[in-house]
Amino acid sequence: MARLLLPLLVLGEIAGFVLVGRAVGVLGTLALVVLATALGVWLLKRQGAEAMASMRGTLQTGRDPRPALRRGGFGLVAALLLILPGFLSDVVAILLLLPPVQQAIARRFAARGVRIVTMGRSQGFGPAAPPRPEAPRDRVIDAEWEDVAMPKNPTHRPSGWTRH
Repeated sequence: MARLLLPLLVLGEIAGFVLVGRAVGVLGTLALVVLATALGVWLLKRQGAEAMASMRGTLQTGRDPRPALRRGGFGLVAALLLILPGFLSDVVAILLLLPPVQQAIARRFAARGVRIVTMGRSQGFGPAAPPRPEAPRDRVIDAEWEDVAMPKNPTHRPSGWTRH
């Protein structure tokens, strides 16, 4: 399936260029590609900062961070798709920015049993982690050590990164 999907996507992008080129001309097509790339870069910067602030806020208040991670993840994928040249990928990117589409995709993954984010049980999010086997308590580690004094005079010349 994946072997067939990539060539179909490439052919779809080429067909999109041909159709848009016929409608708006070569310069218009190039302008739209540059505009979509600039929008993708701007969205990548904005979504990254917004996702970090949202994650920080949810973790500080002890709320579930999964919705913030999901929004940030969809924003990241949408921004990367906008940066790629092509109109098919731009349409998919715009769809990924819509909350109903995000919720439908998240429900689809949940129905298939895919966990997007799982936190350990110490944070209190997600299903409880399986208990870890305890280390045997009767284990004795025997070791010897020796204190080594640092030389007073350096054995090499200063590197410029340290002061001697």
